Amino acid sequence: MLSSPGIGSGLDVSTIVSQLMAVERQPLVRLDQKEAVIQAEISAYGLLKGGLSSLQSSLSKLEDKDTFQASKASSSDQDVLTVSSEPGAVTSSYNIEVNRLAQQHKLGSSEFSSSDTFGGAAGDELTLTVGTESFTLDLSAGMTLSEIQTAINDESNETGVVAGLITGDSGNQTLVLTAKESGYDNRVQLSYGGAINSSTFNFSMLNRDENDQLLASENELNSSLTIDGVSVTRNTNSISDAVDGLTLDLKATGKSFVSIDKDYSAATDAINNFVAAYNGLKDQLAQVSITASGSVIRGVESQLRNVLNDALTGLGSYTHISQLGVTSNAQTGKLEFDSSQLTDAMKENPDSVTSFFTDETSGFAYRMDTMLEGYLQTGGTMDSLLDNANSRVDTIGRDRESLERRMESVEARYLQEFTTLDTLMASMSTTSQYLTTQLTALSNLTTGNNN
Repeated sequence: MLSSPGIGSGLDVSTIVSQLMAVERQPLVRLDQKEAVIQAEISAYGLLKGGLSSLQSSLSKLEDKDTFQASKASSSDQDVLTVSSEPGAVTSSYNIEVNRLAQQHKLGSSEFSSSDTFGGAAGDELTLTVGTESFTLDLSAGMTLSEIQTAINDESNETGVVAGLITGDSGNQTLVLTAKESGYDNRVQLSYGGAINSSTFNFSMLNRDENDQLLASENELNSSLTIDGVSVTRNTNSISDAVDGLTLDLKATGKSFVSIDKDYSAATDAINNFVAAYNGLKDQLAQVSITASGSVIRGVESQLRNVLNDALTGLGSYTHISQLGVTSNAQTGKLEFDSSQLTDAMKENPDSVTSFFTDETSGFAYRMDTMLEGYLQTGGTMDSLLDNANSRVDTIGRDRESLERRMESVEARYLQEFTTLDTLMASMSTTSQYLTTQLTALSNLTTGNNN
């Protein structure tokens, strides 16, 4: 038995089998080529899906009425107050004077030694009340100020009151109670039980005004301002219920002139984002047209044109988006936007502009979103295309595995056949050499006898 193919006969069996297998593997090569085409198709569909998703995302602002009803407010002195407005706020202006800022109520006890205890008899207690919430501290066992502080700051206290402890130059301590929220309605109210009474701790208000004078009463914990001469007091320094659609954030005492105007930039930005997303999708459609199904590309482009060009009736003064500054370039098919045309329309007929984009049954954004959703929804067109392409890749994978197994069998058969041929040729070569030797010997014997 020959240990290696070709040794006996001189045949290059390995090369012969390799060349034959290269021919046999041609179906595998074709499968690889076919898979590469499908993978490119999958990438194209993925790119297209991303472009469609970006365009759909850009519609969220166009579907929102607040985008077209935005307003902007300004304060002449932001050190006194800052201001913000809600969509739909009426264009107007106000003279505002801030007389006082709201404060969180603060109470401080008299000074006591750190070793002093309070309470110690049955029924001794201290109750903190803020609004409708109360917290009662049981002092029947007696507590130091430090222990009282810890008990008040326990999570079981739902009043929001925080206790602090200040050690002065004398070494004595003062217990300070601070309300969580500002204003008179959120003040800290104290009540007592047993032998504990108001003189036990001798709490007094610590709040001071801008001139560092103690407040005259707890009512002054509220903010105070005048708006065009009308008095306004509130628990807070952020006031949103004095002027409809306007929030005032008070910073300091003083005067400021506040104005509210329409803000067209929100709508302009929203349409600019839509135009950018649309033009990005157009670039992607051109890029993927080589690898993706032509019918898919044509379908997307056709439906985009339909939404852009179809008239929208019954929504007001405007029927086409071109009337609001968005037009299509005849050469490139990309969109261009003239924001001044939109601004003029919003000034002349804001309700019609709002309806054109945001109507929930036939508005522009709704129609575009519905069209895109047909492609992007779970089980929609894009999912179907990707599933079909991935299924074809899976089929190629199974075909490849089957062919690989067949190639292994074919290669083994070729090796067996050529090994057998190699062995036969080696045997014949040996026989030939033997016969040649015998004939030569016979010839030499005959020649010797003749002599």
